[in-house]
Amino acid sequence: MDKLHRYAKPFADPDRRYAVYQIIHGGAADPALAEHYDALGFGGIVGNIPYTRAFPHDETLWQKTAEGMRAYIERRMHTWIYDENGYPSGTAGGYVTEHHPAHIAKGLYCYDYWRQIGGPCVYRADVPDTKLWKAVLIPKDGGDPIDVTEALNENNVLYIHVPAGQYYLFMMSIRRLFDGTHATESYSEPRNYISLSDGEATRLFLDCTHEHYSRVLGDEFGRGVLAMFTDEPSLISWNIRTGVFPILPWLESYPADFEEVYGYPLWLACVAVVTGRGESVVKRRCDYWEFIAKTVAEGYFGTIQKWCHAHGLKSSGHLLEEERLQAHIINYGSFFKSMRRLDWPGIDELNTETGPLMAEHIIPIARLAASFADISGEHEVFTEFSDHCVRERGEVAGKACYYGSVNWHLALGVNNFTSYYSWDGLTPEEIRDFNRYTARSGYLLRQGSRDSRVAVFYPEVAMWASYTPSTAARAVDSSQRTVALEDAFTRASWELLHRQIDFDYIDCDILLSAEIREGALCYRDRAYRAIVLPCARVLEEKAARKLAELADNGIAVFFCGEIPTLSRETGKALDDTIPAAIADGKMHVAETADFGALLDAALPDHCRPVRLTDSTHPMLLSHSRVTTDGVRVVYLANMDKTSVTVPVAVTGGYQSVLEADAHIGEMKPTAYEKTAHGVSFTATIGPGEGRFWLLA
Repeated sequence: MDKLHRYAKPFADPDRRYAVYQIIHGGAADPALAEHYDALGFGGIVGNIPYTRAFPHDETLWQKTAEGMRAYIERRMHTWIYDENGYPSGTAGGYVTEHHPAHIAKGLYCYDYWRQIGGPCVYRADVPDTKLWKAVLIPKDGGDPIDVTEALNENNVLYIHVPAGQYYLFMMSIRRLFDGTHATESYSEPRNYISLSDGEATRLFLDCTHEHYSRVLGDEFGRGVLAMFTDEPSLISWNIRTGVFPILPWLESYPADFEEVYGYPLWLACVAVVTGRGESVVKRRCDYWEFIAKTVAEGYFGTIQKWCHAHGLKSSGHLLEEERLQAHIINYGSFFKSMRRLDWPGIDELNTETGPLMAEHIIPIARLAASFADISGEHEVFTEFSDHCVRERGEVAGKACYYGSVNWHLALGVNNFTSYYSWDGLTPEEIRDFNRYTARSGYLLRQGSRDSRVAVFYPEVAMWASYTPSTAARAVDSSQRTVALEDAFTRASWELLHRQIDFDYIDCDILLSAEIREGALCYRDRAYRAIVLPCARVLEEKAARKLAELADNGIAVFFCGEIPTLSRETGKALDDTIPAAIADGKMHVAETADFGALLDAALPDHCRPVRLTDSTHPMLLSHSRVTTDGVRVVYLANMDKTSVTVPVAVTGGYQSVLEADAHIGEMKPTAYEKTAHGVSFTATIGPGEGRFWLLA
């Protein structure tokens, strides 16, 4: 019991930094606000300089901003710096693109002419009213495209000598990204944007923002000022509204850099991505998005992270459209590679009501972002949460929404709260209570590491091979294969959550670098006893071999929806190792709709150290952590509208159990029974509530 009681005092009176951080754009320059937010119990603020026409040259305003932030720090509050005027981050309120127009983002507009052209003949074609990059003929009956760009004359007209056969004309044209893109469709203002692949543009952004903050606040970096917050940067080479032609990201350096890495021209990969034609389509699609992913991760996120590390800060922020798998591709090339360059990754959660938060048709984004923090060892993951959707309806969120949202986030692993909440309808005392509740909960859920024993594989290569940029709103690909992949990924995630099974998302890099030890896939402090692969139709050959090794060492391998059949390297069929392992019962597969039943039948018991009941409870979320001295922290959140009473069985030789009430900051002994494998106790949780238990 003594081991547990050492948590009692810091739980009752938690560190201030675990409370909510209010986002106040521009208000950071007003020291008088510090007293207001201090009195309400906030942990700190996320703020930025007020942007004026004199930005970034108004020295008085920089000094006022520093003075305002120091006013919070003097009150033992912390600050984060928001790095933009509005969003998306990267232009410093348009300063970068206005004064350095060469760095305005461009896209490759892809004109796929509908009519077949029969040769031999000379065919005339006008070209788009932009800079033509490539014109190619694509053979109707297969084979590689033919570059006919040299047929362009001085009048910007193509006179193409078409060889014998039937062909499609495909043209790629370089154009500024503006009409219909995020440049004109954000809540901020119509604003040109930079390319995330352009490291020099990112450095220009840092020069007129981060460097100034360092000059006036650098002595507090890593102390009173904790992190830089970057907001929704993305490749904007897609239309938010319905478009006319598909768009791909573009940078002048792409062609030479791509060919140097992959050994063939970039335009062949572009044709494969947009049309699905040509030779080695699977490989070329994967090569293309892998290339884009690396340039984005390094050009934007890596450049900022390196600057932050050199100045004693954490790199933080959230990406755009975390909830859609295919949006991860068109926005970043690789969501994983970009998120890895955020020390404290985050999400944007505009919903505060239980129904939308528990929506099964989208990825549980809180668990996705928290996986990065759990695996990296940073253990800090935040949400930009708010009552936005309620306010958009002209309504006011009730107090229960505030607590329910925090509990949903906590259960999925988010422990840091930055707020756009209006706080309408709450009294000052209720706001103080809410901040104390959040800080107490945040303290307990920072103890130890999440005990995830199941890994969910992020099927990035399969999505690269499948996703085709479209002219639909948000470049949505409605093809059966892409939709099935998204459905399988989302369904597998929610089936695990509904069974209160802790899991992390991992990618191929983690799979390949992790070691197999004592029947587990071990990476840093993680030890996975099972891996779930949703619709990973295309897979690296090394990964396929690693899966066979896992199965041979007693690690459960599950396929949801489809098994791997194609090689990422060649696009050809993988060998029969996986089908043979399934036939031998070493691996398991089920259709997406039947995946939950497969988990019930075949997931080993040791994958679930905390088990609630023998059946699923779709509205009950769990979170289990283990500290360095062996204390287990169990957190349960009830997202239902009625109270829930369930038996909880925990594996392990525990001798005492305490229940912790984050509302009042007290811990009290809980009655429990010894079982053959551990202990069991009964948990009663009200609607929207979260409850803690500590076992030692």
